[in-house]
Amino acid sequence: MSDAGNTCNKRGRLKIFFGYAAGTGKTWAMLEAGKTAREKGADVVIGYLEPHDRPDTSRKAEGLETVPCRVQDHNGLKLREMDTDAVIARAPQIALVDELAHTNAAGSRHRKRYRDIQELLVHGIDVYTTLNVQHLESLQDQVAAITGILVRERIPDDVFDLADQIELVDIEAPELLDRLREGKIYHADQARLAAQNFFTEDNLVALREIAMRRCADRLNRIAPETWARDHVLVCLSASPSNARIIRSAARMARAFDARFSALYIQTADHRDLEAADEARLQENMRLANRLGAQIESASGEDIAGQIGIFARQTHVTKIVIGRRGRKSVFGPVSFAQKLAEAAADSEIFIIPDPEADAADGTRNRNSGLKRKATDMSGLGLQVLVVAATFILAWAGERLGFSQANLLAVFIFGSLAGALYARHIWQSVLSCVACVILFGYRFAHPVMSVALFDKGCLMAFAAMLVISVVVSRLAIRLRSQASASAQAAAQNALLYEAGQSLQALEQDADIAAYVTREISRYLNRPAVFYPNRSGSLGKPLYAGDPAGLLAAREQAVALWTLKNNRRAGASTDTLQGARGLYLALRHRQHIFGVLGIDLGRDRLSTAENVVVLSLLGQAGLALENNENARLREQEALKAQQQGMKTSLLRSISHDLRTPLTTIGASADLLTHPGLREDQQRSLAASIRQESLWLRDTVENLLSLTRLDEGALHLNRQEVELEEAAVQALQHTGTRQTDHPVTIDIDPDCSAFLDGRLMVQLFVNLIGNAMAHTPAQTAIMVSGRKQGDKVVLEVADDGPGIPKEVREHLFEPFCRKSTTIADSCRSMGLGLSLVHSIVEAHGGSISYRDNAPGACFCIKLPCTGETDEAIDTECGRRCADDQPAADGV
Repeated sequence: MSDAGNTCNKRGRLKIFFGYAAGTGKTWAMLEAGKTAREKGADVVIGYLEPHDRPDTSRKAEGLETVPCRVQDHNGLKLREMDTDAVIARAPQIALVDELAHTNAAGSRHRKRYRDIQELLVHGIDVYTTLNVQHLESLQDQVAAITGILVRERIPDDVFDLADQIELVDIEAPELLDRLREGKIYHADQARLAAQNFFTEDNLVALREIAMRRCADRLNRIAPETWARDHVLVCLSASPSNARIIRSAARMARAFDARFSALYIQTADHRDLEAADEARLQENMRLANRLGAQIESASGEDIAGQIGIFARQTHVTKIVIGRRGRKSVFGPVSFAQKLAEAAADSEIFIIPDPEADAADGTRNRNSGLKRKATDMSGLGLQVLVVAATFILAWAGERLGFSQANLLAVFIFGSLAGALYARHIWQSVLSCVACVILFGYRFAHPVMSVALFDKGCLMAFAAMLVISVVVSRLAIRLRSQASASAQAAAQNALLYEAGQSLQALEQDADIAAYVTREISRYLNRPAVFYPNRSGSLGKPLYAGDPAGLLAAREQAVALWTLKNNRRAGASTDTLQGARGLYLALRHRQHIFGVLGIDLGRDRLSTAENVVVLSLLGQAGLALENNENARLREQEALKAQQQGMKTSLLRSISHDLRTPLTTIGASADLLTHPGLREDQQRSLAASIRQESLWLRDTVENLLSLTRLDEGALHLNRQEVELEEAAVQALQHTGTRQTDHPVTIDIDPDCSAFLDGRLMVQLFVNLIGNAMAHTPAQTAIMVSGRKQGDKVVLEVADDGPGIPKEVREHLFEPFCRKSTTIADSCRSMGLGLSLVHSIVEAHGGSISYRDNAPGACFCIKLPCTGETDEAIDTECGRRCADDQPAADGV
């Protein structure tokens, strides 16, 4: 072995080209990647290339160095195996090794090729290799069940999962079959044999799906935050063992960090449930909700089909159901098989459910019989139908109709009774009544039940069968129509609630909306207590909540808040309360408690589903709002940090420039050969830069004091014309480049802070000089309007772009909207002016001067704050854009 191989202490990287069958192009892709790496300067060799007898693949390998294989004798056969020692001695950067799952010939150092590859990795050699999905150990049974072939060459799954990179080499199954028929994978005889066994389209589609899912599972394990979450669905029922199934599904959802949903399919038989079964169903729903499931419902007779539709629409990956011992009455197909067909893209987990046997269904049907067969309204309707049939037949007999015609009347009557029956046994009773009446009154011999006519007996049997079938269909159709109407109403309510909750931004509005909607839906008073650090906040209510605001009721609400469990009426906890109290939460975060005034009543299953769904949507909306606030706070912190960084950068640039000028001018002043005019020019430059430094530092200090509220206003009567003249003197030599006109009325005085007013004029005039061309005229005007003073600083320059105006009074903002950096302005002037005006209780706005810019300031004369300002400036500035209002 080479020294490089011995001394290398960096482990190599493993890249697997992964496919679902032979011929997908794994070896071609590996060779292509090797050539690409070589073109980038890597040292690449072929450690082993499987002789597939494919000319295209052989030509693809041309140009790559190949390490000679080791030839080994096995039962008279010469077998070629990778010479691991030779590859290590060659010490390339990348070795291409085909067929990761290959079993080496007897007598080799390692029985499996993946062990050879691991040895190469230990010596710091990167390895590119190939693998098919059927060679993974964990998928052996699954692949054998699909293809009927037991694959013997397999590798442990951790070899696959610990690879540094997996590249899925994928083509469509029909395209792979075309390649097989064209002889690009096997020779003609082999291709025909493969097409009859392994290479069928169904097999290939299934293997392709398994390969994709296996790659996804690996990605989910190594980087769960970057992959879509699993979705676990549990099916709800009134079975006593359904709670155990729900808990199993919840554990699965936690293990996979998956979304969790609980689905109840409402069928026509739902109305047949006994009170105990109804209560158990609701308790199962509450349990699922307590374990974090989103409660959903659907209606229909095909339960497996409805689950399949829901699974496809919500991308369910795992479905958990209970196992029932009964088969379908129409054949040997079980419910699990139907579900597997309806939800083909989902994994189905069947939990043993021994208690949900045929006795449950018998009990439910018998309970429905006792209630519905004795339904007085249904029985009364049947009596009316039979009576009407008898009267109609009696009238027909009087009119001379034949016995056959009278029999037709009774057949019609039995069908009418079947259509309006509330239960099948009611239609049977009405049919029997019609037979007895016809046989006793209208069949020969009259007034006798002895029926000798065999034709009549066949007719009566047909009547009975038809009545049963018609009544069954009619009952089911009515139930489906009722369930569909109810489901449509619920879906409309939930959809509208979802849209409305998304539009609400305040937590109080969300809580008030869901409280109002639940109260309106149930037609009962409701109250909501927000969570205030583990205590009940101020209640929000809908309807008359007097019965829910008592101290005893609030104690129950507080218990619900602290224990994250429902309590109160219709529950097993604090059931003496008047209200039912539910936690409004998202996952384990409780936002508050909702109370519903139930008294002695209970929520029906449909009502329970709607209430839990509304609470779930509200919890999600509140969670989204909280996340939005957190993001806003983070953005504000980032903005503040950016402001600090900008300030430091601005100070470092803007203070360094004048200091450099001052230092350079001072050095030149010491030069003995300077003329007197040059000395005066340098001294003026030093003075101008020092004045700029003073103004900048003064702006920073004033702005800081104003923002912190530490600056005390020294109000006194100020002549604003004098303040403007004094400010003009501070602008220094810049006056010569910009003619400034001051037109402020002599009586324009007010009780203001004179020092701050000078600073205000300095910044406004200096801002106009800094952002307009030379010789641009600047006008400062002031008028007294009632008890207000209106000041204007205008220029004839280019004005300010529209996109900048909304940021004018923000710190470090310039006309170019860029953050202050290297140019001679820190962007503090207008921000300071805005703060000074606000401190005096006034307002400032900007308008176009056509051309140019104009800032209009309104200040109270007496020093008192007044927001109602309506002056001549406001009328002149019709296009003003208000920047700040006084407080």
